[in-house]
Amino acid sequence: MQPEAADPSHSAAPHAPIYRWECGCHRPPVLLATFDLTGRIEIAQEDRYWQVNGRVATHCPKCGKEHLLQLRLDPSVIATLPKPWREERQ
Repeated sequence: MQPEAADPSHSAAPHAPIYRWECGCHRPPVLLATFDLTGRIEIAQEDRYWQVNGRVATHCPKCGKEHLLQLRLDPSVIATLPKPWREERQ
């Protein structure tokens, strides 16, 4: 019998789905960042990595077009966030 920690059915709380933010200038699309609906945006570029919350602007490395991503959160979503995140958004 394996310990419960090794059983994926007993894993920690589910994570919010991760979405892709893309520029459609090429096929396949160019990945600009990933984000979730809690407002966290993650950008990786070569040897650099950023985590930002709520709003970010970036340029497509292929075509140079500027893109803006602004995540507006519903107050009911903010109320469910852990305290440090909740305080940042009020």
